[in-house]
Amino acid sequence: MVGTFYNAVAVGLGATLGCALGSKIPVGLKNSAFTTLGLFTLGIGIIMCGDMNEPFGVFLALIGGGLLGHAMDWDQWVQKRTQRLGDGTGSALTQSVLLFCAGAMTLIGCMNDGLHGDPTILLIKGTMDFVSAAFLAAALGRGVLLAAPVVFIIQGGLTWMFQGIGSSWSDELIQDYTGLGGILLLALGLDLLGMRSFKLLNLIPAFLLLPFTKAAAVWLQAFWPQLLA
Repeated sequence: MVGTFYNAVAVGLGATLGCALGSKIPVGLKNSAFTTLGLFTLGIGIIMCGDMNEPFGVFLALIGGGLLGHAMDWDQWVQKRTQRLGDGTGSALTQSVLLFCAGAMTLIGCMNDGLHGDPTILLIKGTMDFVSAAFLAAALGRGVLLAAPVVFIIQGGLTWMFQGIGSSWSDELIQDYTGLGGILLLALGLDLLGMRSFKLLNLIPAFLLLPFTKAAAVWLQAFWPQLLA
């Protein structure tokens, strides 16, 4: 858990620095940093999408997860609970948590820490997140600071899960989880660039459905000819 603790602290310190310097950073520099973060997020998302082993299963997970998320409307729930903290806080929290937690480094880093006790990847990721959090907080405000405890909870939970059951996961399933995270990062990149806004939290249930939709996709593709006969 050393890697997760370091990562959460790095996000908190970076966000604190960004909030303190926010008014002193020129608007042009903020916009440039935001554009860079958006483009970098798009690039990482594209790379991660290429790792998918069973794209049809990921597609089914997104469809099912989107329907489930729409019914529960997690995004709106978070927006309402954070509205009292100030305008835009909920969006800042959502965007920063997805940026810090939806990447391949989160999954692989927690896996290495949980299975092998090696926090190296999370230590590297935490340093990167420190810089990202500073610029995000300068542009979006204190909602980014709230992401620090959420990062600790999510990455700590993943590390604990890998300690318990992660060794039973196949490489193919991990690849599909990476691809699914990549798709969400693509959506986040478009959001950060101001090109299109998504209710990204409503897609989170897709992560819970993926093992089942992956199995369903394999079965459908294996028996599709018989179903058509």
